[in-house]
Amino acid sequence: MTISEFSAFVKHTLSGLYDKGEANALLKNLLQERLSMSFFELAAIENNVLSVNQEAQLLSDLNRLKSGEPLQYILGYTWFNEMKILVDKNVLIPRPETEELISFILDQHFPPNAIMLDLCSGSGCIALSLKSAFPNGEVFGFDVSEGSLKVAEQNSEALKLKVSWKKWDVINESCPHTFHTAPELIVSNPPYITMKEFDDMHKNVTDFEPHLALFVSDADPLIFYTVISKFAKRKLADGGRLWFEVNKWHAVEVAEVMEQNGFDDVRIYRDFSSNDRFVSAVNL
Repeated sequence: MTISEFSAFVKHTLSGLYDKGEANALLKNLLQERLSMSFFELAAIENNVLSVNQEAQLLSDLNRLKSGEPLQYILGYTWFNEMKILVDKNVLIPRPETEELISFILDQHFPPNAIMLDLCSGSGCIALSLKSAFPNGEVFGFDVSEGSLKVAEQNSEALKLKVSWKKWDVINESCPHTFHTAPELIVSNPPYITMKEFDDMHKNVTDFEPHLALFVSDADPLIFYTVISKFAKRKLADGGRLWFEVNKWHAVEVAEVMEQNGFDDVRIYRDFSSNDRFVSAVNL
């Protein structure tokens, strides 16, 4: 099978599962990764015949794509904030919106040696981005999932960025660490999708990404924001900042939770799709 023939086969196979643009993007990324070539290099050799091993690997990948499995899990990584982040079924695939969260945070002033906490770390993409921006800072990443922490540690080692990873169920336990000085930043992208939204979500999310990191009870959709706000109010330094990524339908309610817990300068920020996606506040 030539590269061109395989490309046509992929587009036909995925035509009922993805729109044309998404299928083309999946194909391009898959070929670039598996054949270690740029898009332009591939275009120049599209009539070349795939080796037996190449064809077997690509057909195996295609079967996984047909099942709805995200390409990032198939490849084992994604790109986030210009970093190669390893991912598997234990962690959510980092989203572009979370890259925006990092940009908003870095627009604010923090001391070079700041103590920064990332709660519900998942793959570690937020904590690692902070450590990259503040190499002299002390960054901690907390998560309830041992599987997530293992992935985060692998990312930390691969990127040579030292982050202290800790297991912590923020809902039910006290923080397992004592900080020598008060943190200047606490950030969290916790589970925030309600179960009533489940049926409206794409199968490649609901069937493959970890529900523990996605969903929160309909009965108390703000539980993480409430618990973390209370913790942050006690622990943050004067002038320290609390940042959340939020469900667009609950941004105003999250802001109210932060105000009720004594935070000042509470602000809601929109993402690139004009959805209310981030809330920040100052501890004064």
